[in-house]
Amino acid sequence: MSQLRIAIADNDAHTDRAAWWCAEIPRHWPRPDLPPTCESVSFASLDATLAEHAGGRRQPGCPVVVLYTEAEHSRSRLMQLLDRLIGSHTPAVVLTDDPDTLRPELEAQGLPVEALNTDPRKIATIAHALVTRQTAIDLLATDLHVARAQQGGLSGEIGKLHEELQLAGSLQRRSLPKQLPEMEEYEFGVFFRPCGYVSGDIYDAVRIDEHRIAFVLADAVGHGVPAALLTLVIIRALRGSDEDTTSDHPLASPAETLDRVNLELCEQNQVGDRFATAVCGVIDTATGTVTLASAGHPPALVVDPAGAATAVEGGEGPLLGVFPEAEYTETSFALHAGHTLLFYSDGFETAFPEPDVAPDKAAANEAYIKHFARATTAADDRPGGMEVVIEHLAVDVDAQAGSLNQRDDLTIVALRRRAGTGTERKTTEAAA
Repeated sequence: MSQLRIAIADNDAHTDRAAWWCAEIPRHWPRPDLPPTCESVSFASLDATLAEHAGGRRQPGCPVVVLYTEAEHSRSRLMQLLDRLIGSHTPAVVLTDDPDTLRPELEAQGLPVEALNTDPRKIATIAHALVTRQTAIDLLATDLHVARAQQGGLSGEIGKLHEELQLAGSLQRRSLPKQLPEMEEYEFGVFFRPCGYVSGDIYDAVRIDEHRIAFVLADAVGHGVPAALLTLVIIRALRGSDEDTTSDHPLASPAETLDRVNLELCEQNQVGDRFATAVCGVIDTATGTVTLASAGHPPALVVDPAGAATAVEGGEGPLLGVFPEAEYTETSFALHAGHTLLFYSDGFETAFPEPDVAPDKAAANEAYIKHFARATTAADDRPGGMEVVIEHLAVDVDAQAGSLNQRDDLTIVALRRRAGTGTERKTTEAAA
């Protein structure tokens, strides 16, 4: 075993106290059979040596006894040296003429502080204890270095993942309609707020002909990337082709549309854990007749001018992607002037938690119906009234506890029939 060396660093070169400590520490070493050798060094030389070595320590297990007397401009030199000792995990003890001043700051960083006239036996014991624990300190320092390196790698991977998810979210939003069709008497509004980078909710509205507009809202079961990938299958099935339908347009028959999407999802659902809900509809703007079909989706709501909400009955069917032989039916009703049709994803069932209930503990409830109804009454018959509805709804959602960390995607597609007549076509920006 190599002999231990201890450096005695003194900021006062005009005294022989360093030589005295070089003699006293080995003399009182707790292991008389393995006494260390001591060498006297200046602050400057020790600081330079520590600075030269990456990791700092002059020799493995080489403790330092720092002798310090307060003098003009000497405090900054002391702190610079101690910073290097701490940074390099070098064991050290500080002997000073004013220990009470330095002790609170230095001992909090693991540096013992004693008076210059302390019994050398105590200092020798402290130095021996520091050397004894140094093996454990070195192991911890190595583990810390490895952990930081791994953390750096993970941080890089997480950053890359965030960038990829942001790109995926951007691409998904581009697949959604930038503009929704509208006619003189009718106006669409959309509230779309994913709970993450990407969403399991998708929506669309397409003009079939001069008087008919088809619309759809689908909600892939689950969250995040798996649900978002499932929406790609849904989008492909929705588009279909003229050969996939007996109607004059792939979206002209809501029941046929759901049947086509269901068969596509059943074919793709090899694992058996990828499902979706959806509601499809077509409105004939000449008559105000709405035809709906639903696949396991929350019932659409019709809100009258007074704010009374009524659930649409009929046109129900099972989840998409479960039963290939499933049949979907349609229901029809008239959307009267001043009434608003709302179809929405099930995330709203927990978006408005009961009072005194933690957001992450919120149970499904129907509080959203009250908020929907209140928001729709804010609209008027002027163009752009649906923007007011969506703004009111956004304010209501943002006011809820936990809204910054919502549990599910939130999507509403609203269709309002204004009072008035006419068939002049136009488009309106989809609300966000």
